[in-house]
Amino acid sequence: MQIIQPHYHAIARTAQDYERMAMSGVVAVAEPAFWAGFDRLYPETFLDYFHQISEFEPTRAAEYGIKHYCWVAVNPKEAENPELSREVLKHMPEFYKKPTVLGVGEIGFHKTTKNEEEIFEAQVEQAIKYDQLILIH
Repeated sequence: MQIIQPHYHAIARTAQDYERMAMSGVVAVAEPAFWAGFDRLYPETFLDYFHQISEFEPTRAAEYGIKHYCWVAVNPKEAENPELSREVLKHMPEFYKKPTVLGVGEIGFHKTTKNEEEIFEAQVEQAIKYDQLILIH
């Protein structure tokens, strides 16, 4: 049996996890962008993370015969800094060209604040503009 894991956070996993998944029949994973457990302070921190999940993780997963796909986004927990979020949004389109990027996600609401709503709408608008899929939490 072949299995697709639709919600996987490889950044928190070891290579042994890929090995075990491959032995269990997992052939593909999709990794939504997520909150790191702390609020990122700089756009470059997001961009490094996006590079990791769109370039490094697919290479690491491929060593075990697993295809790794990802989503890029500003997590709702990080939308309370709209200036930073808008700066990150400016760079997201460069990732849409990568074959491992599925679209914008995961997006949604954490506390349903004005800032979260603004950044959610901006990400939806950007996804529409660039004809990207959207993953809503």
